[in-house]
Amino acid sequence: MPTATEHRASCDAFVAHIHLLCAETGVRVRLSRGRGRPVEECAPMDRYLARRTAHRQGRRAYYTVASLIAMAGPQSHTPGVRPDHDPGPLSPEDDPTGLLVAPTQPAAEPDPAAWFARPNLGATLATAVHRAGHGAERTESLLHLLTRLSDDQLHRRLPAPVTRLLKDGITPDWGVLLHDLVQRPYRRDQVGLRWRDAFYLAAPEPRRT
Repeated sequence: MPTATEHRASCDAFVAHIHLLCAETGVRVRLSRGRGRPVEECAPMDRYLARRTAHRQGRRAYYTVASLIAMAGPQSHTPGVRPDHDPGPLSPEDDPTGLLVAPTQPAAEPDPAAWFARPNLGATLATAVHRAGHGAERTESLLHLLTRLSDDQLHRRLPAPVTRLLKDGITPDWGVLLHDLVQRPYRRDQVGLRWRDAFYLAAPEPRRT
């Protein structure tokens, strides 16, 4: 089982891989057709995603996020993870430099706080209120609806609000969204609370009546 840190890193690696795939128009079109659909109905996506998702928990989350990135287009990248090359891990046989140079000290462990400081869906919806003029009450109602939906309903409904965000120039943090969608079947309440906290912490203090 991967550690929490490894899982978060794998989410960013997957997102970077999808950005690479979406550089080809035909691939992007095939991936975008899977939006809202369960994995079993996404056969055209399998040739691009099966090797990376076949044995992972929450497989549908990967297909959903891949389809949303494809729908968004090749320029809608998560800040900091736009790839220059395929980020997939290399074995020593595939990476000869790994045989020649040994690190003098282990790499620093990523700070979990930095990950959770990145915008989740709740923070992204709050940004839409502040920057794009989305109605605060309507967006709040949407957030509460999304947190209450079953996993199947959420995957089916998510493309609509994401499409509106993208039209208004707001790109979700795909890696964080993927992480939350993978976690949600097992920790729905915790994921929902994180989304609500992020939304309300970015909102102005409500007026006292």
